[in-house]
Amino acid sequence: MPGLFEKIQQKPKSERKMILWILVIFFGIMFFGLWVLAIKRRIDNLNNNKVKEDFNFIQLEKQLKNLPKLELPKIDSKQLKQIEDFFKEEAI
Repeated sequence: MPGLFEKIQQKPKSERKMILWILVIFFGIMFFGLWVLAIKRRIDNLNNNKVKEDFNFIQLEKQLKNLPKLELPKIDSKQLKQIEDFFKEEAI
């Protein structure tokens, strides 16, 4: 192994940079692949029904349906004009 490093050190700088980038890309792809496999394994292990029960999504959905509906008041153009005038007066 030490002989390999000495051979690389004796190469021109451009070749050493190319070797470095090839290794960086190789290890990057390898780590990305391992990460994708780990994520896939976690997703496969999830039991969707179990997750729903753990987080009480069913009860939360019922509570959200029972919330009162919020409605904005209706403002006609006359009231809107009064509000605009009020803000213009306050800005001065």
